[in-house]
Formats: sequence, structure tokens, C-alpha cells
Amino acid sequence: MKNILVVGSANMDLVMHTARMPQPGETITGGRFMTTQGGKGANQAVAASRLGAAVTFVACLGADAFGAQHRKSLADETIRLDSLKIDEELPTGTAVILIAQSGENTIVVAPGANNALLPQDIEAIEHEFQSADVVISQLEIPLQTVETVLYLSRKHHTLSVLDTGPACPLSPALLSMADIVSPNESEAETLTGIHVDSLESAQAAAKCLRDMGAAHVVMKLGSRGCLYVGKEEVYQPAFPIQAVDTTGAGDAFTAALAIAWNTIPLKEALAYANAAGALAATVAGAQPSMPHSATVSAFLQQQKGFSFAPHG
Repeated sequence: MKNILVVGSANMDLVMHTARMPQPGETITGGRFMTTQGGKGANQAVAASRLGAAVTFVACLGADAFGAQHRKSLADETIRLDSLKIDEELPTGTAVILIAQSGENTIVVAPGANNALLPQDIEAIEHEFQSADVVISQLEIPLQTVETVLYLSRKHHTLSVLDTGPACPLSPALLSMADIVSPNESEAETLTGIHVDSLESAQAAAKCLRDMGAAHVVMKLGSRGCLYVGKEEVYQPAFPIQAVDTTGAGDAFTAALAIAWNTIPLKEALAYANAAGALAATVAGAQPSMPHSATVSAFLQQQKGFSFAPHG
């Protein structure tokens, strides 16, 4: 069982399902409404726990009803919350999500307490990095905090995975601090200026990220699958699914990649991450869609040529 430290965001997701995305200025009478716990950090923590890891989650929540719901939900997932920070003034982060029948989504986030997770908060829990096997971080918390996470990961020789969502420019210095850099197509374009709409353009963007200092690049390509570029290049096609809601699919992928990395051959690790992301896209909601280990293993066993799961 891997010990995974996730440092990142926690949001309450306010989700509206609609037949299609509205045009600017247009009002659409929508469909089903739901609230679920979300945030890239919290999603990845839940996914890693359900996939069999021992997870510690570090985030900042507000001292409000949404924050209380998060704490209970995360504790129910057997996630360790000893280093969780509570801000008495700022509200818990909130995301408004529109989901079309096609599975396409748009998301607007009010960060709230996520912005109060500061570098000194991370420095105060340096001991967490000593016992972790993998550290996962994202970009829904201040960049200076992410830099501190990556610095302490490197200091303690702990594998770090940087999910580069949501999209924002990053310096070569920060990219070079992460062991694994994992953008989706739009994030890769923001980072490199290369429009990613094919495997060839994904290869070009990944090589650009390598030139910027990233040691290992794992591109999340949605329906195209994923691409690894490092000392070698490995492409893993996606599994065909009927997408219901792609919210959180990338987070399931990232958690699965962190668990599988260096425990099974690289191509199998990429397929395992693809499977977790694919399954997440078949269920509505962010954290509700994070798959369990047995579900991913069963899914893979149904696919021709796949009968593996990571161990250790």
C-alpha cells in the first residue's frame, strides 16, 4: 500500500445538467441540480484512497457548512486529515459546473479558503513528506504553495506528481522541480503555446515541456488516451466509453497514475490510469465518480490484453 500525500484544493460543486451549453446572454431552462464535494485536490485524495492507497490530505477549508460536509465526507473515505487547515474568515471553495448531455462541462471556481493554504502551512508539516511515497499537487492553491510542496518533495526524495490544472503559465524552474508533469490538452497549450488537437501536436507539446525542464511528461488526451514522453515515448489509447460527466476524470487518472507508477510496467500504468479516468467519466459528479480498485481491475479484465493491477 502506497502512502500518498495530496496537497491541494477542496470545493463544493454546484452542478447543473443541461441539454447543451448556453450561448453568451442566453438563458436555458436546465435539468437536474446536485451538490457534491469536489476540488482537484480532494478528488485526487478520494480517488487514491478508493484505489487502495493510504492517503493524507492537506488543504484549507472554511469554518462553514460546506467545510463541515467536506471533513465528514473525507473522513468517511478513510483519508487522514491531521494536517487540514480551517480558515475562520474565508468560505470553503465553491465551483459552479454546467454539464451538457454530451458530457462536456464548463466550470467556474470561487477559490475561497483554498487561497489561504500558504507556504508556511506546508513548511509546518514537513514531516508528512518524510513518510510519503508520492506527493500529488495541482494549481487550485497559490503557486508559491505549490513551489513549497515540490521543494519539500525533492528535499525528501519523494516522487512528486504535478497536475497542471487549472491552466496557467508556469516557469521552467517550477516545472523542473516536479518529477511528473501531467497536463491535459488545454493546459499543455497554455504552457507551451502549441494547440493540442492530435497525437502529433501532443508529442510536440510534451517535448516542449521536456525542453522547459520537466523530467517526465504524461499528457492527458481525453478520448485519445494518454501519452508519456521522457527517456522514451509511450502512447496508450483510451478505452471506449459512453461519457456521462467528464468532471473529475482527469483527477481519477492522476491518482491512478501516482499509484501505478514504478509498480507495474509503464505501458500498463498508463492503461490503468486511462481505465480509472474512463470509469470516472461514466458517473455523474466529481467525487461520487471516483472508481474503486475492484471496479478498475474488473474493467481492465474485460479489455482484451489487460489483466493487471498495481501492487505495493
